[in-house]
Amino acid sequence: MKKLFTLLPVMLLAACVGQPLPPVTEYSLSPSMPAGRMMETSLPLTLRLGPVVASRIYQGSKLYYLDGAYRLNPYAYSRWVDAPVRMLQLVLQDGLERSGLFQAVLPSSSRLQADLRLEVTLYDFSHHLQGKQGSEAVVRMGVHLLDARQGRLLASRRFEARMPAPGGNASAAVAAINGAVADILPRLLDWLQGSLKNPS
Repeated sequence: MKKLFTLLPVMLLAACVGQPLPPVTEYSLSPSMPAGRMMETSLPLTLRLGPVVASRIYQGSKLYYLDGAYRLNPYAYSRWVDAPVRMLQLVLQDGLERSGLFQAVLPSSSRLQADLRLEVTLYDFSHHLQGKQGSEAVVRMGVHLLDARQGRLLASRRFEARMPAPGGNASAAVAAINGAVADILPRLLDWLQGSLKNPS
């Protein structure tokens, strides 16, 4: 009888280990830009987009949520296809190029001299769980527009978007984060255009 009680936990552990884990789902950042979103005027300037800067948690592929106790945790079986900093970099590059606002938008890896430089710092890119109040995605970033030739700051601004999530899981978080980035993109373009038309 004593041997039976000793073997029982071992058998239960072996049964748990033998069960397959749920597959990991990978999500992409691909916000939709409004149809026909082109700036009215094109500026005869080139812009270099600097590397997106962020804390360590957004430099990996984990998808994070913030609970009511202010704990930031990754979803267990869901992740991004790439790090948020790299995905956001490509989304911004694509949005700036499609806007037609600049003569050319150079990636950070380009060695060509640009007229302007846009630096981006990502502060939040997560799913905020709010208990009975539901949940929302929060994307918050700071941007600095610089005169690359004279090495001076032209303008700075912070952008934040809070998008209600259709649920409290990873897929709902991704949908809301994509919506939040889509909300910021046109505001960023309008701000860039206004800053260059009316420099401080």
